Amino acid sequence: MKNNKNILGFTALLTLLCASPVYAGGDVEAKKPVPGQLENGLISITKLAPPITRVSDYSGDIWERNTMLGDLDGLRSKWYDEGFSLDAQVTQVYQGVTSGGTVPSNHRGAYNGLLEINGYLDTAKMGWWSGGLLATTFQSSWGNPLSSEAGNLSPVNMTPFWPVPFDNRARFTELYLTQGLPNNMLLIVGRLDATNFLDTNLYANIPESQFLNASLNNDLMWGNMLTFSTYAALLIVPVDEKFSFAVGAWTPETQPDDYSGDWGSWAAVINPMYSYHLGGKKGKAQITYAYSSADTSGFENPRISPNSSTDFISIKSGMPTKTDNWLVTFNLQQHLWTPEGSADYATGTQDFANNPPGIGFFYRLGYMPENRNMYNLTMSGGFGGRGVFNSRPNDRMGIGIYGMWASNEFKDSSFLLDALLKDELGVEAYYNFAITPWLQVSADIQYIDQGLRTSKDAWVAGSRLNIRF
Repeated sequence: MKNNKNILGFTALLTLLCASPVYAGGDVEAKKPVPGQLENGLISITKLAPPITRVSDYSGDIWERNTMLGDLDGLRSKWYDEGFSLDAQVTQVYQGVTSGGTVPSNHRGAYNGLLEINGYLDTAKMGWWSGGLLATTFQSSWGNPLSSEAGNLSPVNMTPFWPVPFDNRARFTELYLTQGLPNNMLLIVGRLDATNFLDTNLYANIPESQFLNASLNNDLMWGNMLTFSTYAALLIVPVDEKFSFAVGAWTPETQPDDYSGDWGSWAAVINPMYSYHLGGKKGKAQITYAYSSADTSGFENPRISPNSSTDFISIKSGMPTKTDNWLVTFNLQQHLWTPEGSADYATGTQDFANNPPGIGFFYRLGYMPENRNMYNLTMSGGFGGRGVFNSRPNDRMGIGIYGMWASNEFKDSSFLLDALLKDELGVEAYYNFAITPWLQVSADIQYIDQGLRTSKDAWVAGSRLNIRF
């Protein structure tokens, strides 16, 4: 599942860590206390930035707390204070094609589920060293979700992506270290999904509580550059309070179920980020340029829905592979309105903390070279909100549109491709009803003008249940 990592927020807090005399090895007794400092003199990253873990507050009664199991008589808070936390959630989705699509039998319900378990070790709280956090993720999927029944290429449900796209598996998908460094830098290294850090957006990034369609949570062309679980290293460097940038590298052909990794190719990225205020409201813009040395063909994107037609063309057309690939993306988020009393809204979980109360605007744009990618231009945008009604502070809602433009140069290379592929457009609206902070039910509707000429425009209706334990 997507972990919405607010890099700029973490980096600003880690500025205190890296600049502190304690972190630099100064005399603890002679210095004033600094944010995040523990009694042992080390600086805790979870104390500085609680949203870096899935859950940071286990207190409250069953109607107000962030997890179903709660604090277990103080045990989970005790573990958290000692540097260990273990969180779990289950997301279940039921969808159906109500009209259009590929075949009449599509008008059936499709169900799938995803279990995610996240474990964390705060190195400072454990008494080891300052500014470190070890994180691991285990995921298990089941069911038979909609894939391409709507004639779609952009998946109408993103949850089947994990741990292996559209394949029921159980895998450890992440094991990485987040470490604060001198000069205000932040290092993330290990086994991870790099798009959790490179393609985030406050209003369109969390498939367990925001949009379901994959194109409204990520730019799908990232699938041509990396998988959801690869060996990677990212370095985030803040230049000042507004501007920072990230650089990184990863193994683009490493698959989620290949723990040894594929080291025969490499990929790299540079990601400048700029935070600003417009009319007193926060905004952020970022540009990403990524390069991969891996050989590629237009049908190797695991984020596009499995489809027999494209598989057939891939085999029959004998499409040649190309050497290397590149991607440029633009990502914008702009807060527009904040409700009164929002300071009291729940923030004890990562998804609530990274989804601010009020209404905001999001926009994504991506481009890849035409001669080696089936779709070389993508766009998505819309509005997302939380706590729009004062009586429902944790409810979320959103409406968004996406587009995928087929590569003319790629289509011209094959008669079958030109006859089958076209541009795809889609619209989605959802409402996420928080019965409690740990129990959320969503209603979702999508309209798909799909990218395959073999099917009719489709309506897809669905529901989603998310339980945080």
